[in-house]
Amino acid sequence: MPPKVSKGRVIFRCWSPPRGLYEQTQDFESLDDLFALCLQVDEPPLIDRIVIEGQDADGNPRVLTFNFQSLTITRPKTGD
Repeated sequence: MPPKVSKGRVIFRCWSPPRGLYEQTQDFESLDDLFALCLQVDEPPLIDRIVIEGQDADGNPRVLTFNFQSLTITRPKTGD
């Protein structure tokens, strides 16, 4: 039996002044759904983690977690 994805979720890192930093989760059922979901993301929120659940070739349950690190680059101020 080939490995198979059964479900997954994307965890977004979100910020709002009244709430502070929080996570929001959106589930998906296929890799096509994951691909479409990632293409729809605007800033904010930022993708923090993607968790994919499924089975390996022997039918054993497996979980893959992809962690992302966000980075903000600011340009140095130039003097007059």
